[in-house]
Amino acid sequence: MTEQDAMPHAEPREWRSLPERVRRVWLLRSVVADLTTIAVCAALAAVFVAVDWWGFWQGLVLGVIAGFAAVELATQPLQTRYEYAFQRFSIGRRDLRIRKGWMFRKSVTVPFNRVQHVDTKQGPLLRRFGLMAVSVHTAVGEHDIEALDQDEAMRVVDLITARVLTANEDV
Repeated sequence: MTEQDAMPHAEPREWRSLPERVRRVWLLRSVVADLTTIAVCAALAAVFVAVDWWGFWQGLVLGVIAGFAAVELATQPLQTRYEYAFQRFSIGRRDLRIRKGWMFRKSVTVPFNRVQHVDTKQGPLLRRFGLMAVSVHTAVGEHDIEALDQDEAMRVVDLITARVLTANEDV
């Protein structure tokens, strides 16, 4: 039974993936965070030794934290591949749907008549790769399409804005 069979009045969905370049952004973010964590653990270890406060528990705690960061760093290429494979979005006539997660999956449907505003975000890494995030705001939260090509992001903002105006006129 397909999704359409289960919901006979549902509109057909075209699930779209994010640009392939977003995988490099995710990988770089993780590398920076994990290397920073390892560097902070090393600096704390040096300070603890210098002030003669080094003991079993300090070594254990810092070792575990640095170890988790190292494992995260080593497995990040695989995590990024699966995260990219399972992240999709779809813009319908009445709503926006976003699917995320490869191990812990999350799906959200945002009806256009609940949208308060739509904006874009672009940090240094997204800008470097020519990407932009689209954020859809409702009364209860913010829902992101994490990265699109800059021109496509602006088209998506315009499309969602037009659908929001149409949905609000129908109410």
